[in-house]
Amino acid sequence: MVVAAVGLAATGCGGGDGGGGGDRLSAAEFREAADAICAEYDQKIQDLGEPESLDDLNAFIERAIPIIEEGFNKLEDLQPPEELEADWNRAMEVNGENLQLTKDLQAAAESGDEGRVQEILAQAAQNEEETDRLARELGLQRCGEEGSGT
Repeated sequence: MVVAAVGLAATGCGGGDGGGGGDRLSAAEFREAADAICAEYDQKIQDLGEPESLDDLNAFIERAIPIIEEGFNKLEDLQPPEELEADWNRAMEVNGENLQLTKDLQAAAESGDEGRVQEILAQAAQNEEETDRLARELGLQRCGEEGSGT
């Protein structure tokens, strides 16, 4: 259960809405930029270590949320080429849901509600499968790695 929570905390990758300013990137530039962001923020989450208990989980998530939000915002600022935009938008929508689930997970862990923790982790796992699939369809490598949390 705790290891799955680490994966949830790293779900800030896999897409973006192209809503930021600036020029659209070429497909190659977009893929390179997204994968670089995913790699950077996955590493930051890994550097936090793994919580070993439900008690550790709350503190872990408290440290992880700002990292996830920062990575999410960087991804959101990317301007994908038009042909990738629809999948990118959907991936970012699901990533936004996982960010909220991470916050919900923190509340459940804080209250000691292990049943709710399990429900949240199950939903997050489904979301992660979708974002990984979308990332691979977008041609992303680091963001679509299975088990990368992206």
